[in-house]
Amino acid sequence: MSDWGTTTRVRSLVTLANGEVYPGEIHLIDWVHHHAGPETPLEMLNRPDGFFPVTQESGTVFVPKSQVAMVTCEWPPQGWPPEGMVLLPDPDRRVSLLVRLASGEEIRGEAAMVARNGHGRALDFLNESGLFFQLVTEDVPRLINRSHVSIVRPLD
Repeated sequence: MSDWGTTTRVRSLVTLANGEVYPGEIHLIDWVHHHAGPETPLEMLNRPDGFFPVTQESGTVFVPKSQVAMVTCEWPPQGWPPEGMVLLPDPDRRVSLLVRLASGEEIRGEAAMVARNGHGRALDFLNESGLFFQLVTEDVPRLINRSHVSIVRPLD
């Protein structure tokens, strides 16, 4: 058993606000209360913990979430979820967004929104709680830290 107990490892690329990039594996808790299977990368990043481990070939580094601009990961892992299983509620609406990070990098992708209390606007999605939000580009989830975004433009 490793220092992390039983976790689901997900290959990821962690990009810090200063441009440093850490390829490796992030660790997800194998079981959560509100759905079947391991937590999602977005759930892990939105936990209140200040740091998370990234395991690399050369060892493990602990990364402060506050310094992370974006995490790109291979999710869901091969063979998960089992056919027919849905991890999260189906979105009511998808919206195309252009996100410009403070570094100047621009990312175009889709965000899946679940309308709550009649609110289904892109602005409502961006103002939801949690430090990170998910934008999907070419079927690859990019988990973006709200505090490192300089501007968002709806494309729809």
